[in-house]
Amino acid sequence: MRSGERALSVLEALCERGQAVGHGWTLDTELLPPHQQQVNALENQGLVELACREDPAELSALEGRPVWWAARLTPYGHDALTYGCSRPRAEPPPGGEESDRQVVEDPVADGGAARVRRPR
Repeated sequence: MRSGERALSVLEALCERGQAVGHGWTLDTELLPPHQQQVNALENQGLVELACREDPAELSALEGRPVWWAARLTPYGHDALTYGCSRPRAEPPPGGEESDRQVVEDPVADGGAARVRRPR
């Protein structure tokens, strides 16, 4: 999975979980540590907001348990998610780099192994 696709999947997860709970925050127990690390990278891009000091205290009261980490999408994150979901998934273009290659068998060289070369 490419980094753009990975970022989009993390944004989708944040959006879904934030909407499901009603307050918009995705909490520490709802994302795996690798996804939390990706969220930290997305925060540097302005797509995600991490909870400041007061937010975990309020979320802890709402949840009835200690909340140590929380994140939610910024308006830019919502825009990026909308844009990313509206674009078609990247597929290799027809007639791309791979299509201009052909397999050529050389029975003499390499004991009959096939080689790949570009047409001239």
